[in-house]
Amino acid sequence: MFWGFPSDGIKLNNITFYFISREEFKAPIPTIVQVPEVIINQDSIKEIEKMKADSLNNLVLLLEKKSRDSAQFSLKKIQYPNNNRSLIFPFFKKLENAKTKKVRIMHYGDSQIEGDRISGRLRERLQKEFGGNGAGLFALIPATRKISLKNIPTTNWVRKTGFGPYIDKSVSHKKYGALFSFCKMELDSLLIDSNYLFNGAIAINKPTKSYKLCRDYKTIKIYYTSKEKTIFRMLVNDSIFHVDTLLEASEITLKKMIFNKAPKSMNIQFSSNTSPIIYGISLEGKKGVVVDNIPLRGASGTEFSKVDYRSLSQMQKLLSPELLILEFGGNTIPYIKSKNRAEKYGSYFKKQILKLKRINPNALVLVIGPADMAKKQKTKFITYPILKDVISALKKAAFETNSCFWDMYINMGGENSIQKWVNEKPSLASRDYIHFTNSGAKKIADYFIEDFMLDYKNYLKEKDD
Repeated sequence: MFWGFPSDGIKLNNITFYFISREEFKAPIPTIVQVPEVIINQDSIKEIEKMKADSLNNLVLLLEKKSRDSAQFSLKKIQYPNNNRSLIFPFFKKLENAKTKKVRIMHYGDSQIEGDRISGRLRERLQKEFGGNGAGLFALIPATRKISLKNIPTTNWVRKTGFGPYIDKSVSHKKYGALFSFCKMELDSLLIDSNYLFNGAIAINKPTKSYKLCRDYKTIKIYYTSKEKTIFRMLVNDSIFHVDTLLEASEITLKKMIFNKAPKSMNIQFSSNTSPIIYGISLEGKKGVVVDNIPLRGASGTEFSKVDYRSLSQMQKLLSPELLILEFGGNTIPYIKSKNRAEKYGSYFKKQILKLKRINPNALVLVIGPADMAKKQKTKFITYPILKDVISALKKAAFETNSCFWDMYINMGGENSIQKWVNEKPSLASRDYIHFTNSGAKKIADYFIEDFMLDYKNYLKEKDD
């Protein structure tokens, strides 16, 4: 029966009929597989949808964190008004030329920079990088001991201070110069001779614990006024090196001497019937970077308006700084109780910057805000709530005067970071939860130097491009 039909079928009219072949007829019948019923689990779908939503949310949070971290990273660097980094370029150009020309940086601050802390670290790095020697400017009697100095004045010298609670009420004027202090001799019967009523000296010895480049200097400068002629003698390594006369000077005047090599010991002697006023002494190289450490314990940074403008101007013009670093704010924190008061402090601080810029029109100003500070609340220490408002006020003052700003608080780690610095081994901050230890001062100085040098490298790159 299978052989009777053609394989291509039989066609009737428009219809074709096909028939099964012998092979197809004998083929085994395929097994029918039972497909199980698919049960849709609504809980599983919800779980998948939740996982998708969580993943999307995590991605959003990750992007937000990345954005915050990026913003935080930028806040840790030196900040510029309108993000204009070229503001610091003219100063960097001067640093480039420091191998042949002197570049002075005056670092004013509160007690955080006492003892040449922070300033000394900055000085050593910049002098290594750009040349320079010496400890810079200091008072004949410093307010605190400095590792960069080893000086011994005779006992008849006294220091008169022109800021904070240390103001000497017996001084009838405000002529304190750039260091906010001056030194003069008092009558001492043991030091009076047949020729002069006032005989005093200061021994300047090479320090043994200071940074290396600080020990070597080629120039000594003395800033003074004198009502009458003063005999000036300089002994180097116990031998007379120079004898001269300081002329009568009502304005702050500069006396300068140059050495081929820094002496191991030097003794400067003054003899007169009226004591000269010594506003400062500076040890420097012939060229390169000079960094002055000028700590003003208890100061808020608003003291520039409280001293005689003419005296401040005379001395700063003789010093001719290229960069003024102002590191203040910490001493105001315990006394400012509102955002409005913080803003008023910022406005007053702005006036200080403008005054300094009038005196030094070619100098750049860089403001460093206060470190994290804590007060005790019940059984634990917490960051002063007003601290951020004070920092914002200082930054605003800096930007409105076309100055730079570096945030020490953020670089420490922000809120409550002072507790971590206290608990580090070795400790980076003291138990008053305000001041750095020596190790902490080095660490924060290194943070600032790193950012400073990073901007210098970017300046070189942009200049070459």
